[in-house]
Amino acid sequence: MKNKSTHILAEIIKNRRTRKPNQFSKNPPSKELIKSLIEIARYAPNHYRTEPARFYLLNSEKIKQVGQLFGEIIAKNKNDPILRDKANRKTKEWGEAPGLIIITCHTDTNSELVCKNPAVIDEDYATCSCICQNLLLLLESEHIASKWSTGPVWEHPKFNEVVEIQKPENEHVVGLIFYGYSEQGVKPRELQNIHNHLVEY
Repeated sequence: MKNKSTHILAEIIKNRRTRKPNQFSKNPPSKELIKSLIEIARYAPNHYRTEPARFYLLNSEKIKQVGQLFGEIIAKNKNDPILRDKANRKTKEWGEAPGLIIITCHTDTNSELVCKNPAVIDEDYATCSCICQNLLLLLESEHIASKWSTGPVWEHPKFNEVVEIQKPENEHVVGLIFYGYSEQGVKPRELQNIHNHLVEY
């Protein structure tokens, strides 16, 4: 690669891996920094310019409550000791995370636009997925560890109330982005040969 900027971006993309943030970091990333990264991440492809992404930047109390809800989701069968142990681990792991952003996709399915073109629903979700990836890469560029989780905590009946989802009838969770500083090392990711996935003409 001749372009230095392209090389830097390529390294960030290739090296970003899921890493667990330190649970008790004395100096977690500032909310000002995180908000500035969210603002940049929003610049993703967006057909019809619907700007569907919604962001919930939780404080420590809200994070703890979400962890508790996820533990309850996992331990549906309280008589199963394996599920009980897993629920306790996840309650602690999630509840003590230094940072958590919940990203939802807002699409009004009754809008004139969606009624004329139902594909907007998928396009909005695709935009929000791009925004999540943008945010992960931006966090990595700041040496902040991140984890994109789809653990179905939103299935808990109290989830919308705890997170204070603004329009639950039209918002769907795309991901929970845990973030924080970490010393955890990760191995490079190995992909299959590109020729297994590329059709060239």
